[in-house]
Amino acid sequence: MVRRIIPALVAALLGMAAGDSARAQPAADASERAPKHPSDQLATWIDERFAGLWKDAGLEPREVVDDATFLRRVYLDLVGSIPSVAQTRDFLADESPSKRSRMIEQLLAEPRSSAHLARVFQRIMVPNGSPGMGFAPQFGTWLQQQFAARVPYDKMVRTLVTANPNAPFPAFLGPGQPAPRSGSAGAFYRAVGGTPDTVASSMSRVFLGVRIGCAKCHNHPFAEWRQDDFWGMAAFFASAPMAVQPNAQGDTKAEDTRITTIKPADSDKVYTVRLLWSEDEVKVPNDKKPRQYLADWLVSKDNPNFAATAVNRVWQQLCGQGLIPHVDDLDQASPKQRNVVLNDLARQFVDAEYDVQWLISGICKSRVYQRPSATGDDPPADSPLSIHRPLKSLSPQQVFDSLEQALMLPVGRNDAQSARYNSQGATLMARLNEASSDSPDQFKAGIPQALAIMNGVLVSNATDLDESRTLRAVLDAPFLGPTEKIETLYLATLTRKPDAEEVERLQAYLARYTDKDERRRAYTDIYWALLNNPEFILSR
Repeated sequence: MVRRIIPALVAALLGMAAGDSARAQPAADASERAPKHPSDQLATWIDERFAGLWKDAGLEPREVVDDATFLRRVYLDLVGSIPSVAQTRDFLADESPSKRSRMIEQLLAEPRSSAHLARVFQRIMVPNGSPGMGFAPQFGTWLQQQFAARVPYDKMVRTLVTANPNAPFPAFLGPGQPAPRSGSAGAFYRAVGGTPDTVASSMSRVFLGVRIGCAKCHNHPFAEWRQDDFWGMAAFFASAPMAVQPNAQGDTKAEDTRITTIKPADSDKVYTVRLLWSEDEVKVPNDKKPRQYLADWLVSKDNPNFAATAVNRVWQQLCGQGLIPHVDDLDQASPKQRNVVLNDLARQFVDAEYDVQWLISGICKSRVYQRPSATGDDPPADSPLSIHRPLKSLSPQQVFDSLEQALMLPVGRNDAQSARYNSQGATLMARLNEASSDSPDQFKAGIPQALAIMNGVLVSNATDLDESRTLRAVLDAPFLGPTEKIETLYLATLTRKPDAEEVERLQAYLARYTDKDERRRAYTDIYWALLNNPEFILSR
């Protein structure tokens, strides 16, 4: 059975197949969801703005990264995984000057892109350790549906704010199990805690870039927020169905549209609905529910933080650092800091009708996004205006998906070796999640996480000569010499060709072994070392 699949695997590795796998096919309706505003214009604006800022600061940026680095970077950022060897070879061989822009649009049109984007936003909205993590998969599925349909960000958030928290949810199957086929916006309420105070705190942080949670029990010690602000926001959610106990049949009473106050359990004070940054009394119209009124204010074009927070979060995910570095503390940024780039970019996002994919496309097409990452010889990229991009650590899901691609693991639900459906993938991601960071430019993994990759069942089995699809495909190809085999392993893992020094060093290592079987095991050592190279879990 293994030998029957080797020719196909060799073709896939070397770029001989007629096409890539089904999971790389673009969405059928991609053309129907084309952006209304050319993202190329946004890329030009970004580059011109940064060019002026760098000139004023006396900085001289270097050229953009090479094609291999760009390809790995944009694959990880747009679909959450490294490319295949075939995809890399095709891209490197393409001499068209527009190939980078075409690749960006191609990846954004893939179903994998909306799935990855949903995972990114789910992680932002429902961080690890949230009280109701069991509801996160249902919420993630809803997010994926929204991004796949290219729903404008303001409409998406409006739906989320006014959603029914008690809408029927598919059963939660546990970590590593397939996501439910249908999602629910209301699952967000349960995921973050299911009470008016936890929802108000989460929504303020996610959509406005302000952390009002410290004002729950007392006025905020470092910011302007008071208890009146916190509980005034919480009061908008006091009438949500989650605040109503279900009866014996599991049904809940209809939402009381006129509840506009809330009384904390440990307080005698009653708080009335209140909007942040406003001292005016809120009067909810008779034809609106409190959360509908809140949604109108939240997503309004006049709200100074809504679009800016969204843009800042997308910039952080793509470029490693937000235009305002502390994305959850946008209220602490001075007007001068915001006026450098963020406010103008946010206005363009609004003018583009809150099109998230348009924003991503424009950023990725810019030379600013494609600038080199800082190396040991460069000053640290500690400022959003640095001529270097900070190195980004991969999320646990990106690590797994990239391993799945590099190891050429089966993806079928009924295949016992499919790590995404057996316990291997879930075990690896659970260990990586123990040290994952909320910021892409921070890497907190330590020895346990490194050992999970180095000695875990997933990598151990997939680098075994009798089990590894990638190794068998490379080593059983009679037309590949030692240099070509080394190159293919580099492309499969690090998305680049080895430099001359690396080739020389590895050829010397292989030369130690004259026995055929020992030589094959030496390739296994090389493959294992590449998978465990720190470069594999970083986006350079």
